[in-house]
Amino acid sequence: MNLPKDYLQPEFFRFGWDQVFFVENVAQLTKFKENCHLVELGAGSGVISCELSKKIQIESCDLLEFQKEEWESYLIPNLEHQSSIKNPRFHWGKVSEFNLDCSIKADLVVCNPPYFVPRDGRASADPRRNIAHRFVIDSWQDWIDAMVRTLKPDGEAFWLHRDPGPSGKPIFPEGYDWQHVVRSSRMRIIRLGHL
Repeated sequence: MNLPKDYLQPEFFRFGWDQVFFVENVAQLTKFKENCHLVELGAGSGVISCELSKKIQIESCDLLEFQKEEWESYLIPNLEHQSSIKNPRFHWGKVSEFNLDCSIKADLVVCNPPYFVPRDGRASADPRRNIAHRFVIDSWQDWIDAMVRTLKPDGEAFWLHRDPGPSGKPIFPEGYDWQHVVRSSRMRIIRLGHL
């Protein structure tokens, strides 16, 4: 799997094959191929949204990232030069505080959330990397709740999950269904939607 080139990225976190794997599969699986309103949670340098925009028609886009100081100088230029997305809206803050009034309703929500809880594995010496890799800011349930409140009634959310994943089973509201739609080695793509 070839990694895209020419993206601006910080030294403390470089995107890899897992994001490319995610984009390739979401572009094939999603029912929204045109006129799509996309939301990306934890956008980082914007690679997922940029690459998706080359495969599906994104009409409008909201991107959320917690670490503004660390990511803004990469995210905004990447969206300008590496995507076909016009006038993306940037939101800087916690996943748990995003779209609490439910005013943003997306056809498609995507995210590559942290893979680890803080007590698991070996933490990085760089706290910025830990925020990207570990649930140190928001919980796994916060990410699920943000996806649920942001989806349109017929919308769908996809996220990348690494085994064994965060401990504990997330709670989904009644009327929602989630399923593993792709598996490759230790990586899984999970789809969430209304029943």
